[in-house]
Amino acid sequence: MLEYMLRVYRISAVLLILVIASAAWASGVKFEIALSKTNLSIGEGAQLSLIFHGDRGAPQPPTPQLDGFSVNYGGSASRMSIINGSASSAVIYNYFIVPMKTGDFKIGPLTHQYNGKTYTSNELMLSVVDTSGAPPNPPPPASHGQQTPSKDSPKGINDRVFLTLKPSKPTVYVNEIFTVRVKLYIRDISVREVSFPLIADSGLSVSNFDKPVQSKETINGLTYDTVEFTAAAFSPTSANSLKLGPATLKCSILVKASRGNFPRGAFDDDFFNNFFDSARAEAIELKSETTAIKVMPLPDEGKPKGFKGAIGSFELSAAAEPAEVKTGDPVTLKMTVTGKGNFNTVTVPDKDDTTASLKYYDPQIKQDKHISKTFEQAVIPLSNSVQAIPEIVFSFFDPDKKSYQTVKKGPFPVTVTGAGTVGMAKISGPPQSPGETKPVEILGKDVVFIKERPGKVTRISKISNWQQMPYPMFLAFLLIPPMVYIGAVIHARRISRLRRDVKYARGLRAPKKAKLGLKTASALLETGSEQEFYDAVHKTIFDYLGDKLHMPPGEIMNDTIFSLLEQKGLETQTLKEIFKACDMTRYARGGLGKAEMQKTYQQIEDFIDKMEGTRF
Repeated sequence: MLEYMLRVYRISAVLLILVIASAAWASGVKFEIALSKTNLSIGEGAQLSLIFHGDRGAPQPPTPQLDGFSVNYGGSASRMSIINGSASSAVIYNYFIVPMKTGDFKIGPLTHQYNGKTYTSNELMLSVVDTSGAPPNPPPPASHGQQTPSKDSPKGINDRVFLTLKPSKPTVYVNEIFTVRVKLYIRDISVREVSFPLIADSGLSVSNFDKPVQSKETINGLTYDTVEFTAAAFSPTSANSLKLGPATLKCSILVKASRGNFPRGAFDDDFFNNFFDSARAEAIELKSETTAIKVMPLPDEGKPKGFKGAIGSFELSAAAEPAEVKTGDPVTLKMTVTGKGNFNTVTVPDKDDTTASLKYYDPQIKQDKHISKTFEQAVIPLSNSVQAIPEIVFSFFDPDKKSYQTVKKGPFPVTVTGAGTVGMAKISGPPQSPGETKPVEILGKDVVFIKERPGKVTRISKISNWQQMPYPMFLAFLLIPPMVYIGAVIHARRISRLRRDVKYARGLRAPKKAKLGLKTASALLETGSEQEFYDAVHKTIFDYLGDKLHMPPGEIMNDTIFSLLEQKGLETQTLKEIFKACDMTRYARGGLGKAEMQKTYQQIEDFIDKMEGTRF
């Protein structure tokens, strides 16, 4: 009995100690922030850690909003230690920050709500400088849709990569089509994964952008690589003053990440530390300035009679064939409007259709994008007295000349033979008064003319002697429908999985994309283009790992990627050598030679082959 009571006492004491320790632990939660580096240059990033001491269960706080920085989540870690009988724990949430401009910045104090309490962190100072050596002021003049910065304005990534929005003209007319150009400027920074721009809805309809054009441009003595996107914009149907933009564009920039306290090897030297600092692609979104657009109504002065709203700069061609017909046979009147402008406003040209001896049918309309619009109209002479198809008239407003224009074609001579008149099919309506009927034309308007000559007749061949078909072949014909059905079901399921399973879809397309990348790298290897070759190798392995492992771009360059591959039994030394060669070329500007290029190409081929043989 005494032994039992001693055992209960011991258990109770242990539980009491655990409760007291747990309460002390929870009450000692401390929130602090830490930076891997407090002095950065433009194009370099640092790790910001949000640390909760005393509770590994603290949830992830919202992403910090830091003015002047791009912030992306980099993962979490937890730790626990017992020193001299005293236990401690912590959870760490890491963020990768990239400065967008120079200056001295205060980060923090940050706050976080947890378990009904508010925790406040410490504050840190971070200094950002520009080591490019370029003079302060460059971005484009106001004519490019962005104001020129003052001499004292801070420099940053926005001086090296920025976006402009420019319409072809600041004043347009209603229903006018004009051109919108979005231009990406890049200087002294690596930009990857550039998306097509988006323009905010402002009452203007903007078409899809054409294939971008790359070139170079010098602004204030600085040379930029440019990527220009062009699209057509349709002005609204009513006069107004609008704001075009802003345009936004998503891309990734390659930034150097501080190695912090990572262990270094024998090359523990400032030169090698800087040279082999890890690099990573950081997603950013660029935004242009807005620009004013004034939409004016079409003028009333000089507006021709019968103007139907066509706006642009057009030309008209027309022809009537055949030139000789019988009474009641059709003449095809073909009218083509060409030029540049809003073809949605172009309608069939006017004509003098008051002649009772001609019957016009509704035209067939064909449009070739924004190049031309064709109207083919059947015209039937009802009398042999018809000598010509009357003149046609087309009026439009030319926004460049700011005036109305009228084009006339015809008349078109025709020779009509045969009976004097052709009676039209009519149907009589109900009597309006005793002994009176009201004729209503039905067939002459609603039925297309009947051809007298059907044209060339071709005999359709027939399959014969089915009774003599061999029995195995007959069974094969019977099996075709169910086999087609089964194949369609399998294909549909595969398409459905590709749509809903992103990981499966990325893994499936990874080797195909890698094959195309290797083909590009092989061509650059043959020409000896070292910088372009290593850029192609880097993009190929970067995209392949992201798709194969279903990882976001920001995690591919981290040490976690090597740990993950090693867990699958893959050696990572080859991959590290590929990354090192790519980094050396980007930062040292070449010098490895063709033999090293050939070695790197063979390494990436071997690595991808091994990856394809491993199940993930």
